[in-house]
Amino acid sequence: MKAVIKSSPGPGFTEVDVPVPEPGMSDVRIRVEAASICGTDIHLYDWNPWAAGRVVPPRIMGHEICGTIDAVGSSVTDQTVGTRVAVESHIVCRTCPECLRGEFHVCRNTSILGVDRDGGFAEYIVVPAVNTWPLWEDCDPAVGAAMEPVGNAVHATAVADLAGATVVVMGAGPIGCACCAIAKAKGAAFIVAIDRSPFRAGLAMTMGADASCILEPGTSMEDVLRNVLGEREVDGVLEMSGAAEAIQTAVHLVRPGGWVSMLGLGDEPVAVDFSADVVMRGVTLYGIVGRELFASWEETTRLVRTGAIRMTSLITDRLPFTGEAIDEAVRRLKKGTSGKIVLTREGVRHD
Repeated sequence: MKAVIKSSPGPGFTEVDVPVPEPGMSDVRIRVEAASICGTDIHLYDWNPWAAGRVVPPRIMGHEICGTIDAVGSSVTDQTVGTRVAVESHIVCRTCPECLRGEFHVCRNTSILGVDRDGGFAEYIVVPAVNTWPLWEDCDPAVGAAMEPVGNAVHATAVADLAGATVVVMGAGPIGCACCAIAKAKGAAFIVAIDRSPFRAGLAMTMGADASCILEPGTSMEDVLRNVLGEREVDGVLEMSGAAEAIQTAVHLVRPGGWVSMLGLGDEPVAVDFSADVVMRGVTLYGIVGRELFASWEETTRLVRTGAIRMTSLITDRLPFTGEAIDEAVRRLKKGTSGKIVLTREGVRHD
């Protein structure tokens, strides 16, 4: 089968032929119909310090996956061939103290598809049966693939009551835009999104932001946001970028007693004055990793199926399942000229 891999340390991916995997006793094999591309995939493509310290090539890339179950292991009794599923990309041990408390999203032995084990930029993937999420009958495979990252937004927005809140979303990539939609659905009074990309700032408005800002080179993020916010106090910040300036601005900008929900991963450590900006102001910081299993998936399904999250707006580009298409997708994502990009078996399409 064809697969897109990180073949060796260094930038770029390679398309190769590899054997079709066989499911173990508790696994299912999925014929991949769609896989979306994530910011983590760009880190892996660029081979930044995080990727170099985590991934051991060769490794099949991709972790946002939808497909149809093609084969089941001998001990699998609750999954059937022909079922269309999305895939939970975090494979947990179910034996560590966190898992035993039901806190699977912070399992200390988590293995991530496309990072620690082979992923879904391939014709087939094998995953534990418990890592599949059955989809409704007419679910678009591209939507199914994008539900995994939207689940991150669901998790990030679950830290506080958003009803009546003033919320800032830092980073209007696909997850940030999904946060705008979720905050609107949860009754936030005023939502501001900020991004360096005019396209993504506009997409945030389409998805539910009340205002958006474009961060021009040489400008202060805090000044730009305060100009839009006026006299409004910021109750909470959804930090989706991982950028140092965004994190530092978040803890300055939020009101005393407010909160910052942090999902974005940066390329380097960030200096924050915890004594002055966090402790003495009573600010609560939430580190968000993955999705709560499986509460985030249940809520994501509800929000998508009711139209609260407009996936047809969020998914802006569909490309074929090839290595060349992934190169093009990375280029578009770096330029900030797209929302969610999905590789599909149906060929090229621009929504």
